[in-house]
Parts: sequence; structure tokens; C-alpha cells
Amino acid sequence: MWRILVANVLLFLRHPVFVVLASDCQWMAVVNRFNNLGGDRNIFSYQHEFKKVNDVFKELVDSAIDADDKHAKYLGFPYYLKINLTCSTLDSEMALRTAHYTGLRPVVTVTFEEPVHSVRRKQEQLQIKMTAAPFRMRGCDSEEVCRMCWFTPMPFMNGSVVMDVIVASNHLGIPVDDKRFSININGYMKKNRVSFKIGLKLTALNAFMSLKHRSRPLWHTHIQAPVLILGDIPRSKVVLLSDTGYDDYFPIEVGIDSCWIGTMSCRYSGFSSTVRDSISTESTLFIRQNQLVYYFVGHYPILHMRGPGSKLWTRIMNDVCVKRLNPVFFSGNNSEYVIVLGEGANMGDFFLITIQDGIVNSSGSMRVGEQTVCQFLQYTCDITWVIFSTSENKFFLLVKEDGTNYHSLLEFQKDTYYKLIYDIPRQVPRAASDGGFVLLLGNENYTNRTLISRGLALNPFSKIFYIWGNVILQSNDMASYIYLSNFPGDSAIKYFVMSFTGHIAFVTDTDEVWVMKEGSTEIKKAYPSKAWSMYNTLQVMEGSPDYELKANHSLVSVFFDKDGMQELIYREDPGTTGRIIKRKFPLDHILTYDQMISTPHKGMTHNGIDYIRFTHRCPFAVLRFVDLPFPQRFTRMEHYRANPPEVMEKTNFHDVKALIVYQGLVYQLLHLHSAYHRSYADPVHDPTWRWWKNKKQDAEYYYYLASNGRSSGGMYVDMANYVKIYNLRPNNVLPKTIYLDKKQTFFFSVYLSIRTTKQSMGETAEENSLNYMWLTILLAHPEYIRADLERHELISRGSVLYKVIITDSGKYPRQQLSGKELLKSSANLKVAHSGMNCYDYTDEGPHTKGSDTIGINIGCPPGRRLAFDITYTKNYTGEKNKRYFDCVEPDPEMPCFYYNDVFYPFFLIQDMVTGHSGRFNGSYIFSIIGGGAFSVDNIRYFNTEEILQYNTMNGRETYSLIWLRADGEENMTSAEGFHVLSQASSGILWVCQQNSPCYDIIPTSTFTPDFFFVLKVSNRGVDQTTYCDYALEFIVHIHGLPLSHTRALYLLKMSMAAILSLLVLYVVTLSVGPKAKVIIGRFFRTLEQAIVFRAASSLTFNSSFTSQTSLQHATSEITRSHLAHKSDVPGILDTQ
Repeated sequence: MWRILVANVLLFLRHPVFVVLASDCQWMAVVNRFNNLGGDRNIFSYQHEFKKVNDVFKELVDSAIDADDKHAKYLGFPYYLKINLTCSTLDSEMALRTAHYTGLRPVVTVTFEEPVHSVRRKQEQLQIKMTAAPFRMRGCDSEEVCRMCWFTPMPFMNGSVVMDVIVASNHLGIPVDDKRFSININGYMKKNRVSFKIGLKLTALNAFMSLKHRSRPLWHTHIQAPVLILGDIPRSKVVLLSDTGYDDYFPIEVGIDSCWIGTMSCRYSGFSSTVRDSISTESTLFIRQNQLVYYFVGHYPILHMRGPGSKLWTRIMNDVCVKRLNPVFFSGNNSEYVIVLGEGANMGDFFLITIQDGIVNSSGSMRVGEQTVCQFLQYTCDITWVIFSTSENKFFLLVKEDGTNYHSLLEFQKDTYYKLIYDIPRQVPRAASDGGFVLLLGNENYTNRTLISRGLALNPFSKIFYIWGNVILQSNDMASYIYLSNFPGDSAIKYFVMSFTGHIAFVTDTDEVWVMKEGSTEIKKAYPSKAWSMYNTLQVMEGSPDYELKANHSLVSVFFDKDGMQELIYREDPGTTGRIIKRKFPLDHILTYDQMISTPHKGMTHNGIDYIRFTHRCPFAVLRFVDLPFPQRFTRMEHYRANPPEVMEKTNFHDVKALIVYQGLVYQLLHLHSAYHRSYADPVHDPTWRWWKNKKQDAEYYYYLASNGRSSGGMYVDMANYVKIYNLRPNNVLPKTIYLDKKQTFFFSVYLSIRTTKQSMGETAEENSLNYMWLTILLAHPEYIRADLERHELISRGSVLYKVIITDSGKYPRQQLSGKELLKSSANLKVAHSGMNCYDYTDEGPHTKGSDTIGINIGCPPGRRLAFDITYTKNYTGEKNKRYFDCVEPDPEMPCFYYNDVFYPFFLIQDMVTGHSGRFNGSYIFSIIGGGAFSVDNIRYFNTEEILQYNTMNGRETYSLIWLRADGEENMTSAEGFHVLSQASSGILWVCQQNSPCYDIIPTSTFTPDFFFVLKVSNRGVDQTTYCDYALEFIVHIHGLPLSHTRALYLLKMSMAAILSLLVLYVVTLSVGPKAKVIIGRFFRTLEQAIVFRAASSLTFNSSFTSQTSLQHATSEITRSHLAHKSDVPGILDTQ
């Protein structure tokens, strides 16, 4: 019956399907609270799991779910992700119904960003892909689908407050492009989750914003700030706050005191209520008003901060006259930073604010001893800009001589040194040619224009350094500079925006937007421009609500996110109180339109047909990346997949219970991931193995129940739908970031083709030649990375194939834990002569091509760990010793090893990303750092002196070793004296010498003593095969420990004494026994006679004759029984 219903619905919806197919639809995603399914958007602020979910799982009695499993955690997240579909040519409800009945399902991929300081989370790259479940909203009849949407759980991970969400299609039904959403945790909400802690929420934007206002920079810690704030709104202490990357926003009037404490030492002539500078970090917001700096710490228990967060704005550095705040875009040493520049009495000083785990601290003036930078330069100066390279722990200062326009660039390390690295020219260099740059060697010509330096910029990945103002000076080594002459500098740069992936934008005082690419000297004016006007006109013709012909809008800010270059626009439409629009800056469109406008063209005739021929500035027609390896090995992205439980409902709509079960399954899946840190390696290297290992054999039975509609709870949980994926495909897409370990190689190929005869009509052979296509590569750290390009010309195909090999040179000096202290680097690939001239048209519009940047992280990649291979260790130890003795009471989770057997430990390198688990072949330091007898609860960790004493010959006491090498080698030790072992030499002898903690353990039962040792294995400083510092602690159970010689001799003496005593007693018994029996018999006979006599004397003389007869009879019976007893004993009657 339901099949007929679906067929009729499909027949009814057939016409709208074709309408939607030709329209442009897009995804909409918002967060709903657990108990607000289908409601409006909720702010993601609650950070605790829901425990009531487990009650629903108890109904799934006959399924793969074991609700009573003590190791499982079927809890829920506090939010769902609600997904809708909007189409410009179709009603939203009709579009949703059409999409559902044509098979469309949203597929949601949530990527969790790493925290600045991983307190309880390992360094990792993690994402989970979830298929959305269709849900019918309330208020509809049972047979009618009037309102619906899709839901997935909105998960969060311990320590991560920034989530990147991509909603994609399952490629069925209506075609919908992928869309990215930034869904972050907002720690600045009050408990009512309606109002904000930092201030008062406003509504009317036109009350404090104007179309005359200029744009301002958006400053925040790169990628890791969950909440962004944007200030600098004239004459108001209002900031624009957003936890979605400005997909939506909240105008907040911050609750600060607005005091002005100007003094003679800190004169501030321009007092205003304006919040001048605003910076967002992972856990804290910073603002500057006049010369005062405030901060507000958010409530983020998920970050495991050392405090609950702020209740009010806190003023910091009260005794400092503050001129400006400078951002630090990258964290370092598990901390974030903000730079404070001083003026007045503090002119020439700068300060550093440090944020770690929610604690904010400020430094004193950053100096070398007591020497300021002005004292070093020996003139009165003012610091214009400071940047902090966290990877090098260096500061770079732009310093201006007071009263002049003379600027210098200095390098500084706190309490170490100042170094003058460049004197900036006072005039603008003269461009001698149209090459786009001038190499500054000291002999170039200069114009009469004054060179104004306003700020500095550094990309730590590419090491390209910029000095910007009314010019742009670029350097790759901070020593040699070039002047980029394509920027005229008529209006000086107000702020400089870097994507750190290759693109750069900067905005001038007149709100002109200019763009450029790193590694190129080409600079383009993007707004206002002819190309921008052309694009704007086309958007208005298409009916876009975000564009208009009349420019009644103002630019609020320009910034980069993961989708590229973005802009915030303020508009005052009639009948509104103003609104801010976030829209993607059409950079690729503008560059291609600009090329079409500026490219020379002429008319030509071919085969009798007239054409307009444009000169091809791009040296190639096709560019493809091929032969790429599986990406996860290099991107280090751990990937999980989850689908909603299948419901027995005919229309496939999920109810509230099914969504709750989906919540619990996703929670359990991610819990298994975070809890997968066992020191003992599992037989199967997968976090989900223990979840399903007892249910796998019944999988077909559960499927049988589901196929007959008899699954308990009305839903079926397929174990294959909750897995970890290890083999994602590359799809010929170059990864944005890769990780390289020591001597590791990343290789791929680049395929280039020239234009066909038809495409190149009218061109000369030189313009369309293989000799015009050359691939170049620029390395940021050539001392650590090597690149090889191998060119193959495929003449018959008109193509060139480059094999690209990027290899770590093995010279990086650090050895760190997995994912820690990585060197940021990059490789820039560029086709010669491409510049901004090459583009390709796709369904989403034009895309520039010809250059690409790969971020490279050198060091120990995240997702690797060392594990104790208990299975192979047990088998190999038994094989070498020709025996294996387990404990009397075996523990399958922790097998025992016999004290008198040689112990051969083996270890695995487990790759959590690719699923590979292989033998660890490097060298390592083996030590025992703790232990306890009889139980794990009795384990005590040793101090540093004890560790040295029990494991080496360098301790204070002798005869204190716990173990020795089985091979007797004494030269293979570290500098501290610890033994260095390897797979080829790993045998261990247990010795437990006199002063060791395992010596002379007194048994508590009839079994021999046992001991639990805490072992530590580390390859730091002794293994030259990797950058990874594999540190592992695990417990080994040893039984059969011997007693000390003294106690053994004492027990031997006591045992011999007991045995001799028993032997003497036995001999005495045999020799004295017969005589003892006679004496005992006589004693009993005498006793019986006494009893009889006393009984007879108690009779009275008046007793009857019958009574006397009875007495005589009784006496004779007693006598006979006594004689009979004596006759049973041999020798008694004979003796008598």
C-alpha cells in the first residue's frame, strides 16, 4: 500500500522536480537544542552531554546494541544540526518534499579543529561524516507531509570549540552544491542562553552605524577563535559578535566603564567611546578603548580551563599608556598572545599579553635587560608595529625615529639581543620598467614621494615578509627586499589581510580593495574597478538580493576563511534599520573579467566565419594533478562514518526516539575514538573492534529481523554503519596541508597540455608551444625540504608530464611527541608565465589556476603511537624459553610472565589514521619507573633518584638493580646510563637485587609472590629513524618472584625443624604405644568398677528383691560388655 502512495506522490511531484533541477538550491543549517527539534536557531553554548539517552537504548533488547555494556557510553549531545533546503524558484516546503521523495539525503561532515592547548585530547586531525535523517514536523496530518527537514547530531569533542561543517548531497534527486558552515561554541552567553555576558544586545544597526563609516580589520587567532568580534564603530562602544564566521551576528554594547584616565604622562587628545582595537582568541576577547585594555574570558569547560570564565570585563595593564594592540595570529608554547604598544611615558616600549587555559597574564616592558629599543638605536623613537614569530620565538619591530619619517626594522629576543636588520628607504623607489618590481640594492633611483611604513606582515609557512604602508616591500629572508611597483600607493594601506594559503588582500584609507598572490609581483585593484562593476551588473540581472546598481552600501571588513576571501557589507534598505551582509568576495570572477577587459583583441575570419580573437596569456590549456597517493597518510585526517538507524516506518521518517538513538551511537563512536589509548595493542587495530566483537556473529540474525520489520524498538542498527575509514580517495585534488616525518616522501604528477588547433587559431607556434610550459616550485625551508621535478614531454599529445617529489631531508633537529612542535613550511607550485592570467570555468564559476600552495608540517605527524605488542611478546617469550607459565588465576587483559624466564618485549607503531600497525624497529631506552606487589592498587611511582638507582649503575646504592640485559652488553647505554635496547636485542633478566623494591616479597598465600612493574619506553635521543618521540608507559605482571637467601634459609630451618619434630613424635608413638595402651585400659577398668560400686551402695535395705535382682542383672551386663571389649583388643585377655 505504501509503495502505491509513494508512486502517486512522485507522479504528483514530477513537474516540480524539473523546475527544481533547473533552479539554484542551497543548504541551510542551524543548531537546535535537544528539546527544541524543528525550532529556530539556538546558540551553541551548552557543553555537557545528555544522560537520559541511555533509557531509550534499553528498549533495543534484541539488537546489536548492548545497553548494559559497562564499557559503552550511550549518551547524547545537547544539540542537533537542523538542515533545510531553499530554492529561489520553488517554495521551501515543496522543495523539501520533492527532494525527500526523489532520494536526496544531506551528508554532513564535521571537522574538529585542534585546540591551542590539548589538556585532555591528543594532537589529531579528526572528522566524522554523518548521513542526515528525515524528520516530519509536528502539526501535520498522519498521511500528509507538509513540513519536514533533516537532522543529524551536532557533536563536539573534548577540547575543541571550533567545528567546520560541510553539508553535501548524496548525488540523488535535486542537484545541490556543497556548502560550508562555521558552527562554534559560544562561551559568552548567560545561563538563560538568551542574553550575553559581555554586554547588551542591540537591534537597530542604523542607530550606531552609517554608510560613511570606513572599514576595519577583523583580527583573531587563525582558525582557532570560535567567536569573532569587530569593533571600531565611531562614537559607540559597540562590537559585532559572531560565532558562525559572520553568517549571522549580534550587535553588542560592551559593558565597560568607559573611564578616561589621561595624565601628564599619558596624554590622550582624542578621547572617544569607540572600541578601537578588538582581537579574538580561543577563549578570550580583547578590546581597547582610548588607552585602556579590557579582556573577557569565555565560559569553556570543554577546554578544561583553570577558571570558570569572566563575569565582567577586566581591565589589564592599568599603569601602561596604550597606543595600539597588535594581533598574533598563531599560537605557540600552548599559549596565545596579544601585543600592546605603548605611548606617552611608555613610548618605545611594547608588552606581551599571554593567554593559556583561560588565564591572562601581561609582561613587563619587553627589553634586553634594562635596555629599550630606543636606547639600542640611540635616538628617541616610537614603535609603529610589532609581529611575533611564535615558531622562532622572535619579535620583529617597525621603529620610527621621533620627529622624522625614518623607519628601521629590528629583530628582538627577550633578554637576549636587539638586531638591526634593515633601514627602510625614506622615499619611494622609482620603477625603471614595467616588470612590476624593483630590487633594492642601494643603487636604485628614488622619487620625491615620502615612503610611509605603517605595518608588518609575515607568513610563517612561506617565510615571506612584508612591510606595508603607501608601498609594499617584500622579502624572503628579511635581508634583501624588492619594491612591488604595481601598487601605486595613492591611498596608503589601512590594513593588510593574509590567507596564509597564497592569497593576500589589503584595504586602503579610501576603502579600495587590492589583491595579490604570494610568490608573484602582480597586484590587482579589485574594488572599485571595471571588472567589479561588470560582475555587480550581472548579479543584479540574475536577481541576487545581495547586489544592487546603486552603491548605497559601505564596506565593513574584508577577511579570509576556509571558503576564501569574504567581505562584510552594511546596507540601509528602505523600511529597515540596516543590515550587514556577508558575501564571498568574487575574486576569481573579477580577475577573469579584468583579463577580458585588458587583453588586446582583434577580428579574424576562419572558414568564412568572423571571430573576435583574444590573445591567450595563459601558457597552457589543461592542468591536472594525477597519480596522487591516498591522502590520509599525509593529511593525517582521521575519518569516521555514521548513518542513522534504519526505521520500520514505511515513509522512512525518523521519530524522536530514532534521533535519540542516533545521538547515542555517534556519541559512543567518538567516545571509543577518544578512549583508544590502551598501552596494550588490541588484536585488531581499530577503536570500534571492542564495540562489536561480541555481536558480529549475530549480524545476519539482526538483519533478518529488520528485513521482516520485527526489529525491537522499531529500528535497526547496522554495525557496518559506524566505522572508521582508512582509505579515502584522492580524487586528483592536491591536499592543502601535508605532514612529513623523517626522510618521508610525497609524490604526485602534474599534467599540462597546450591548446588544440581550434582553440589556438591565429596564434603563432611560439605562443602555443611545449617549450612555453614550465613548472616551478618554491620551497620555504630548502634546508629541511628537497623537491625534485622530472619533466616528460608527450609530444604526440601536446602535453608535458611533471613528476613532483617532495622529500624531507632528515635535518630537522627536533624530536617531539606526535603532533607537537611542528615546523610550518610550504611549497609553492607555479606554472611559469601564468600569474593571474589562467582560469577555468566550472559549474560554480571561473577559478584561477596555474599556481598552488601546499602547506608542509615537518616533524612527528599526529596520529601515531607506540603500543606494547602483548600477543607477539607472549608467543616469542614462550618460544625462546621453551615454556610459558601463566598466573594461577589468568587475566586475558594482562597475561603474566615468569620471573626466571627471559622477558622479550616487542612494540608496534600504530598509525591511527591509516590503520597500519607495524613492528617498531628503532632503538629505545627501557626503564622501570614504578611498581607494587600483589595488586595494581599497590603500585608506587619512583622518584628520579630511585629510577636512576633501579635501572642503571649510576645510583647511589649498589645491589639495587631490578633487571639486567640478557645479552650482557654494557656499552649500549644513554648519557644518563640507561640501557638502549632494540628489536634485535631486547632480552631482559629479572634480578631484583637486595636494595630493589621487588627484593624479598613476603608471600600472603600459598602461591609465590608476584609484582606489577610500570615500564617506560622512549626512543628520544637514541632513535635516528624518525622525528617522533615515542613515549609509552605500561604495566607488566611478573609472578614467581624468589625469596631472599636469608629468608629462604630461615624458612628452610623452620621447615626442617617441623619435619624433625614430627619424625621424633612418630618414633616415640611407635615405641611407647603398647605400654600406654595397657595403662589406659587399667585406668578405664578401675574407673568403671568405682562407678558400679558407688551405684550399688546407694541402694537402701528396704529395697525389694526384684530391685536387687535388677541391680545384679545390670552389673552382670556391664561386666560382660567390658569383657567383650577387652576381647576385641589383641593381647589384653592373654595378659590378664
